Amino acid sequence: MNVLFYLPVTSKIDARIQEVVEMARSMAKTEVFRSIKDFSIRLCRPAGSPSIAVLLPGNKIDLVDLAFIRNLLSDTPIILVLPDREEITATIGYALVPRFLTYMDSNLMEVGAVLEKMIQYYEKRNVMEEQEIDSGCELLVTR
Repeated sequence: MNVLFYLPVTSKIDARIQEVVEMARSMAKTEVFRSIKDFSIRLCRPAGSPSIAVLLPGNKIDLVDLAFIRNLLSDTPIILVLPDREEITATIGYALVPRFLTYMDSNLMEVGAVLEKMIQYYEKRNVMEEQEIDSGCELLVTR
């Protein structure tokens, strides 16, 4: 399981965000991206295991940048932390089809809790898919 954090330079990285990143590091492989270019390049690179994206755009410009690359995120579960509560910000954010959406001024421990549940869910799902593939291969070999 990979957790990809998009924390652009404009994001205010405070202790709450740092705590979420550290919690993720204890559960999965994590990567932190500070520019949309680096994040886009990583999304184009095939990953060996499933990924979850935690997006913390610092402002609307960062959010619009994410909207432009949303096709690269189409198969990736997203946790989105919006920089403000304006209607236009929420509209752009929902275009990314996040599994969980919250705001920077909210309790970011919720992000950690949701991320933990998502990691557990996708790891379990991945194991079940691997078992199905293995049992399917066994059927083919025995015939």
